[in-house]
Order: sequence, then structure tokens, then C-alpha cells
Amino acid sequence: MFTDYVLSKQQEIEKYLKNIGIDPKNIQDTSLMLTAFIHKSYAMDFTQDIAHNERLEFLGDAVLGWIIASQLYTQFPDYDESQLTLYKIALIREETLASVAKDIKLQKIIFISNGEEKMKGRQKPSVLSDCLEALIGFIYIDAGYDTTYSFINKYIYSKIHKIEDLIPVKSYKSRVQELIQKKYKTLPQYKDSGFEVQQSGNITTFKSQLMVNDQIIATGFGSSKKKAHEDAAKKFLEKKK
Repeated sequence: MFTDYVLSKQQEIEKYLKNIGIDPKNIQDTSLMLTAFIHKSYAMDFTQDIAHNERLEFLGDAVLGWIIASQLYTQFPDYDESQLTLYKIALIREETLASVAKDIKLQKIIFISNGEEKMKGRQKPSVLSDCLEALIGFIYIDAGYDTTYSFINKYIYSKIHKIEDLIPVKSYKSRVQELIQKKYKTLPQYKDSGFEVQQSGNITTFKSQLMVNDQIIATGFGSSKKKAHEDAAKKFLEKKK
């Protein structure tokens, strides 16, 4: 189900897709197209079931990782797995995806909740990266591998020249683990819970408490446990600066 407001934006969305290289004349599923731009927070503003892009985000995340890994494998035949992993982390991390989303002005076309609007959700890296992954999921289902590959290559993989100077890059979680092990001789733990939960019981935002020796040292939030872990680790590292 879509709201009348979402339906009224169909032509605007089709124009947007054309501007980023996706020919609207070739779109096979307009319902899936609209769904790709509906952040789950928007759906939570309504009592009835409203379609949102969480499932597409899940798919887009996997497709993005697969295509980036394939490109890296081909471009750097002499790199081992650890080196390729560092490049992949840098290219698919939240900050990179949010930057790409802003480059293609995705923040102007997505549907978010009133609460997110008030909290400047259109500028939040977590919201932008989630919606970009959902867009990739839609492109993959509707237009196929070649179009998805071209989109990722043009807008995301092309960022590789900007991150090469930052390599080696490690995830925040990996960096925190190294610091904690060195200082406390133990591994950090992450205590996860649902922070925002739909009436259906579906968790839309996870909360993760980063703990050392049963003490909470940082708290993070994200649309998945993995992203909440990264957010908590990032906040811990930022406090140490």
C-alpha cells in the first residue's frame, strides 16, 4: 500500500531516475520503484501497512558487496584477501555511501517520517546509506546485473581514487577491538536490543551497547546489529580524540 502523497510523486521519481542513468521507460515494476524511495521511518507514521524499502536495502547491501568485491578482485590481481578487504570496507562503509547519496541528490527524493524531518534525517549518513542500498536493490531486481554494475561503477567504485590515500582502512569495530585488547587484555562485547519497533514486532532501529568488563563505554544505533556495532565503536573512538 502507498499513500496518495507517494503516488503523486511517481513522475518526479521517474525523472530523478533518468537523471542518474536509469531509463524510466524500461522500468518493469513501478510499485517496486516507489518502494525503493520509502524509508522505513516514513511507514511508521501510519497505522496501516505502508510499503518501505528495508527488504530492498537488505538485497542492495549484498549486491553492492558482491559487485565491489568482483571489481577489486579484477583490478588488483596481486593483492591478497586482507588488502582487498580494506578497500572493500572503505568503499561500502556508511560514510562513503552517504557521500554518494548526496552526490546524486538522493536526499531530495526519499520519503522519511515527520520525526526524521525534524531531526534533519535527510542529512543523516545512516538514512542516506540505507536508501542508497535500497535503490541498488531495486535496480538489480528491475534492470538486472549489467545496469546495476554500471551504476555502482559510476557512482561508488569511482570513489576508489579518493580513498587510496586512506588505505589501510579498518572498520571502527576492528580498531576498537585492537585498542581494547591491547589496553585491557580482553575482547569488547556488544549488547544488542531493539530501539525502534513497529507494531508488527519488526525492529527498525537497533541499539548496541559497547561494553568492556561489564562497563558500557559507548552506545550506537543502526538499521542492523552490524551497523549499530559500527556506530558504537565509532562513537567510542571519537570520544578518545
